[in-house]
Amino acid sequence: MMRKTTTGALLATLLFGFGCADLDAGDEENPFLDDMSNGGKEDTGYLNPDGIEVEVDLEGDVEASSYRLFEAPAEVGQYAMTYLRHRGQFYLEGLAEDATSDERVEWQVGGEWWTAAEARRRPAAELRHWRIRGVNAVLLRGAGSNVEVGTVFTARVPLKPFTVMADAGDKCADPDGHITLGQSVYWYLWNPDRSGCTLPTQDLKVTVSRMFSTARTTYPEYDQLVADGRITAVVLFGQIGDGPIDDSEAGVRNMNRMARNLLSAGFSEVTPAPVGRRFSKMVAGVEMLFDLYSPRDFSGLGDFAHFGNFQRALSEHEIVAYDGHSMLGASDFWSRPNYPDFYQIYLYGGCLGYEYYVRPILAGKGGWAKVDIVSSVVEVSADANAYAAPFLSKLMWAVENRYNASWTDLLAVIRRHVGDSTFGASGVRDNCFSPNGTLCGEEPPPPPTGETKVFENAAATPIPDDDDTGVVSTIVVPESFVPRAVAVELDLTHTYVGDLRIVLTHDGVEHVLWDNAGGSDENIRGTFETPIFHERQAAGDWVLRVSDTYARDVGTLNRWAIRFGL
Repeated sequence: MMRKTTTGALLATLLFGFGCADLDAGDEENPFLDDMSNGGKEDTGYLNPDGIEVEVDLEGDVEASSYRLFEAPAEVGQYAMTYLRHRGQFYLEGLAEDATSDERVEWQVGGEWWTAAEARRRPAAELRHWRIRGVNAVLLRGAGSNVEVGTVFTARVPLKPFTVMADAGDKCADPDGHITLGQSVYWYLWNPDRSGCTLPTQDLKVTVSRMFSTARTTYPEYDQLVADGRITAVVLFGQIGDGPIDDSEAGVRNMNRMARNLLSAGFSEVTPAPVGRRFSKMVAGVEMLFDLYSPRDFSGLGDFAHFGNFQRALSEHEIVAYDGHSMLGASDFWSRPNYPDFYQIYLYGGCLGYEYYVRPILAGKGGWAKVDIVSSVVEVSADANAYAAPFLSKLMWAVENRYNASWTDLLAVIRRHVGDSTFGASGVRDNCFSPNGTLCGEEPPPPPTGETKVFENAAATPIPDDDDTGVVSTIVVPESFVPRAVAVELDLTHTYVGDLRIVLTHDGVEHVLWDNAGGSDENIRGTFETPIFHERQAAGDWVLRVSDTYARDVGTLNRWAIRFGL
C-alpha cells in the first residue's frame, strides 16, 4: 500500500465548487445494450484521438510582495491556464498546488538562471523574471498542428497576480452565477479581453519543450484486470444540486438510471451490498462486479464524513469512476487515501480533471506502472451514464472479443456518447498488453520513407451563413495504400473563425479539425495533423464539412488538401 501527502500550498479557496455539474440526462439510451463492435482500426497510441500531449516551459515577469514572491509564478500560471482554456484548444496543467517546486521554478538574475532554492538567498528586489520548466499540456485539434519543440504560444496574464481584484474590480472577470468573485478565485474567471479591462498585462511565453511519441496502439492491461477471474468497478455518483440529498437529487437519479440499465443488460443485483448497490454478470467466464455509490454514500470531494467509503472504493476496485463536482483545491482529497498496489483505471468525470486530478492520483499510485487515468480537459456536462457506462460496456465487449479494444477504441466510444473528444487517457503510452502479445521490448517501427502523396480539392465554395449543414467538399483517393501519417491543409477565408466547425470524415470515422475556436480572428490557413487516420487505408472518399454556426459573418472554402506521409 502506498500513501502520498501533499507538500505544496493549497489554494485559499479549498473546496470551492467549480461552476459546472453533471446533470441528469434522462433515460434515452442504455450504453450497456449498445453494439460495441469496433468501427475499423483505430491506430493511434496517444491519449486523445484529436490531440497531442506536450511539455511546455512558462516564462514571464511578476511583481509581488517579498513574502508571496515565490508563490507568484504558479499563480500567474493559473491565469495562463484560464486564458488558454478559453481559446478552446490549449489546456495547461493546473499549477495551484504541488505542480511547481523549487527544482522546477527558476529565476533570472544578472542574465543567469537560478533555481528557486538558490534564488531564495538573493534580495527580493532582484527577482522579477522567472520560468517554470516541464508543465504538461494538451493541444487539441488545430493547436496541435505544425507544433515542434521550440514552438511558442502566448497568454495574456497580469503582472501583479495577487492584487487583481483590488486593481481591476470585476472588469477583467467573467461573471459566474455559482462563484462569488474574489481575489482567490479571480484566476478562474480571468478574461482580459472584456470591455473595460485596462489592467496592465503581459504576454506570458509558453514554449513547447518536449514532444511525446504517438506511434503505437496501446491497450488497458487486460491481463492484470482479469487475473483473478473478475473485473471490479465502482461509480461514485456525487451530489449535483444544492438542496437535500433525496430521491429528486440529480446524482441519485443518475445512479438509479445506471442501476436500471445494468438490470436491463442482464446484470443481477447482489444484496446486501457492502456500500451502495452491487451488480454482477458473467461475461466469457469473467465476473463483472460493479458497485454504484449514491450521494448518500459519498457526496463529493468535500465529504470528509464519508471518507471511509471513498477509501473503500479506491482500495477494493480496479476501475474507479467519479461523477461529481470538482472543487478548487480539492486535489488534496485525492492525496489522502491509501492506494492499492494492483493495476487500476480511474475515470474522472468532474471539471478540469486533466488539469488538476491526474497528478495526485499518479502520486498516490507511485508512478504509471499500475494506473491509467481517463479525464477531461474542460467542464463536463455529461454524467457517468455518458462516459463511465459506455467505457464499461466496451470493456465487457473486449472480454468477449479477445481483448481487441484499444485505448483509442475506448476513448472513441466515450466520445460518441459525450459528443466531443475532450476526454483523454493518461499513462497509457507505455502499456504492455496487446491481444497479440506483449508490447514491451518490441523493436521500434521502421522509419518513414520521407515520401508523400498529396490530393487536393481547389474548387472555391462559399460557406453558408448560420447553417449547421454547411458546405461539403470531397476528395477521392483512387489508390490503395496505408499511410504512416495524415495531415489536412486548409485555406479558407472568413471574417469570424469562431463561428466555424470543421469536420473531416473517412471510412466512417470523424475527426474535428476546428470547433468554434479562435473568436474574432479572420481566416484559417494551415496544416492540421490527424493521428486518428494514421495507418488506415487511404483509398476512398474523404469528406470535409465546414459549418458556420452563427449569423452575420461569412466566408469561403478556397482550397483543401490531404497530405499522406509514407
